[in-house]
Amino acid sequence: MRLSHNLASLNVYKEYSKVLNKQSTSLGRISSGYKVSGAKDDPNALAQSEKMRMQIRGLQMADNNIQDGISMLQTAEGGMDNITSMLQRVRELAVQSGDGSATKDDKASIQNEIDQMLKGIDDIAKNTEFNGVKLLNDTSINDNSKPNVMKMCIGANTDENISIPKYNFAFSDVNVNCLDGTVMNFSSIDVSKPGGTDKALSIVDGAINEVLKARSQYGAIENRFESEITSVNEIGDRIQGAESSIRDVDISKEILEYSKDSLLSEAGTSIMAQTNKFPQQVLSILENVRR
Repeated sequence: MRLSHNLASLNVYKEYSKVLNKQSTSLGRISSGYKVSGAKDDPNALAQSEKMRMQIRGLQMADNNIQDGISMLQTAEGGMDNITSMLQRVRELAVQSGDGSATKDDKASIQNEIDQMLKGIDDIAKNTEFNGVKLLNDTSINDNSKPNVMKMCIGANTDENISIPKYNFAFSDVNVNCLDGTVMNFSSIDVSKPGGTDKALSIVDGAINEVLKARSQYGAIENRFESEITSVNEIGDRIQGAESSIRDVDISKEILEYSKDSLLSEAGTSIMAQTNKFPQQVLSILENVRR
């Protein structure tokens, strides 16, 4: 027994301090929900978790991009549907102008309606946009068989994108590739002139063909977008599950650890109370010697 140094009490206090630190760690994990909240907890696990979080956030933003892409293509599809309907009406009028019984005034009236329909087609192409992006009026295009493309990112990594073509269906500003291989402009349509009906039909048929090709391509891309949404969400969920197993705490396990440490803490407090009485016992011995 020593008077100056109560080694028993110091040893108990050392273990008691360790238990308190473990309790503090358990409380921090339970309150935050993370077993790895900083680099000191597990440097390797933290690095893995952060890389996974980078992928997860990238995939979440890719999902938003795909949703925007679908909405943009649906907007373009609506514009092209109206353009197709108006081109069909122009074709009907062109066929009507070929009626041999039609007078000059009749053909002038038909041409006037055709002109109005062509202006309406231009207006639709120029005014159809999504967030300021014009897919149907790319003014840098003179030939719709060679469209420009815009990139839509659909993944969390580089080179994960889809090319979306941009056209110019303001036909007053662009040449039309006719089905017979000739190239003409809408300004050539004049059913009031001799041979105007055949020329108008050739131009309109070429224009309808170009619009239908674009609609088909946009429809295929929209279907791909919808498939990509499923893929991106599936990959994101799996990565999130893996990241959770690395970083998230098992609450039930941590509560068991905390309960165990609480018992050890109480036991340590009780034992320290006993060991702190050792010096007093030394004094009692000395008191007996004195007597």
